[in-house]
Amino acid sequence: MKSNLSLLISVFLLLFNSCISDDGPFLEGNGEVVINVATRGSYQFLIRYKDEVYYPENLPEEYKFVSQDPIPVFIKFKLTDEEADIFTPAPNDVPILLKSIPVILLSEIKRR
Repeated sequence: MKSNLSLLISVFLLLFNSCISDDGPFLEGNGEVVINVATRGSYQFLIRYKDEVYYPENLPEEYKFVSQDPIPVFIKFKLTDEEADIFTPAPNDVPILLKSIPVILLSEIKRR
């Protein structure tokens, strides 16, 4: 009887743990904060990491300033299941959709 009970508990725990979703590991490394000009006076601050561009949902304000040069940073982040739209200016200065890129959540960012 005890072996049946322990088997039943083991099967229950196995099924319960398999239902828990794992969002994947954190990624980390050197990247850059880059600016995308959506239209005159409207900017989107993005992260370039390993030749890919991401939209940081929680980029600190200290990294949101207009500069021609990218800001070199060390980042640690997790991908989300969401995407954000980035825009480009049209000839009449109206923002038009350029593409959608993955959204990330930063857990650490510091200047290099």
